Order: sequence, then C-alpha cells, then structure tokens
Amino acid sequence: MIGDRSLFQAPKSGLDAARMEDAAHAVLPVACGRGEARLIVADGSSGSAGSGWWAGRLARDLCAAPGRAFRNARAFDEVAAGAALRWPGHQRALLAGLPGSGVVDWVARDRVDRGPSTTVLGVRLLPHLGYDGAPDRPGDGAWQAVSVGDSCMFQVRDGHVVESVAVRTRAPRVVRAGGTGAVPAPELREGRWSPGDVFYLMTDALARWWFRRADGEGRPWTVLDALCASPDSASPGGFAAWVRDQRDGGLLEDDDVTLLRVGCGPC
Repeated sequence: MIGDRSLFQAPKSGLDAARMEDAAHAVLPVACGRGEARLIVADGSSGSAGSGWWAGRLARDLCAAPGRAFRNARAFDEVAAGAALRWPGHQRALLAGLPGSGVVDWVARDRVDRGPSTTVLGVRLLPHLGYDGAPDRPGDGAWQAVSVGDSCMFQVRDGHVVESVAVRTRAPRVVRAGGTGAVPAPELREGRWSPGDVFYLMTDALARWWFRRADGEGRPWTVLDALCASPDSASPGGFAAWVRDQRDGGLLEDDDVTLLRVGCGPC
C-alpha cells in the first residue's frame, strides 16, 4: 500500500536538531503488507516552554490511538487529554532545571507554568473505506484526517492537487497541555486515494513556501519530489542545505521545517 516514504526535518537557523519544536511520526504496514498507515506532523508553538516535547508526545499518542480518533472529535479530545496527563511530570523536571531567582528565571518559570501548545495533523491511510483488518479488497483506498492548526496536507495525483487539508493563518488554533480550556474542535476530513497518489504533510513554514509557489502557478511538489529523490538529501545536512538556500533567497521563513512525503502503491 505504501510505495515509498521520506521524512526530512531542519531546525531554525543556529539551533541543533535537539531543540526543534516540530515533531513527526509514522506507522506503516509491514514490508509488502497492506494494512493501514498513520502519518502525523505537529508544530510546537515557539515561546512556550516544553513545546517540542508536547508536539512529540501528542504526535506519538495520536499515532497509537484507536482509529476513531481520526474521524471523531470526542475521540480526538480523549487522546489529547490523555497526552496532557504526562505534562505535570515534565513540567516539574523543567522547573527543577531552572536557576535561582532573577528576571530571566521569573520569565522562564512563567512560560513553564503556562504550559506548551502545538498544532497537529494526522492522516490515516486505509486499504478501503470499510477496512477493519479483514482481507483487502482491490481498488482505491480511503484516507481520514484530523487537524488542529496550520500544518497542511496535500494529495497529488497525475500532476494535480486533488485534495488538501490546508489553513492559511498567522494565528492558528492549538492544543494546549496545561491550563484550562477545551481542546479546539478538530477539522475532520476524509477522501479516497489511488495507486500513484502522493501525500505531502508539512508544518507551517514549508506550507507557506508551498502556497507561494502554487499561487505563482508553480508546481511545488515537483521541487519536493526531486529533493526526496536526490542522494544529497539523504546525506547528513542535505535537506538542511536546501532549507538554508531557500532561507537565504527569502523564499522560506526561518522556522523549524518538517516534510513527510508518502507515495501510495497498489491496495
């Protein structure tokens, strides 16, 4: 069912990968298998303490959640609430690592007290609409998506975007780990996929790069396809070099960047 998969990430300029606030996780069928696949990207909010940890925690938990979390808002809320139960322990560890008193320490403690937030986008690829673990049927497959915020998904077929989960905003909705308030209602989508389709999941900086190229009648997926196929991109620093070139040219914002590309094979 999955023909190929590529995952690339690059941190903000001057930071190492350990300080990235983006997260990505994928669960794929076993080799030559035709079970479901799950693809998750999340973007922890800059300026909130522990946001990278929270993005990774929510992405991992959604990857392992029951399938209904991708098609039912209440089930998604349960996943987010369960992930948030792990925040107090991490919060205590962050507070214990802060220095003594002072203005800097007070600001840091305030950020930790408020807790982190993140956007998240999850896509579930199924061999067919009624998939329940039974033997697969031939033909097209199905997908389900759940999203809070401005991470984006584009489905490309025969050189055209046929479906997308895409939000253009500078003030995205987020899922918070601490404090009060309900989880924002997620966007729930579903569709069909065919062999040869390619799904591109990305966090907001790369999504805005995609929009700018697409608005100019470009085909941004062709650039990403070539990048994923290049041996240079697979080498250490290869994708980071491309990101740096795009930033230097004013084409890509200086933010964490995540790209998860998956090509679909026969059902």
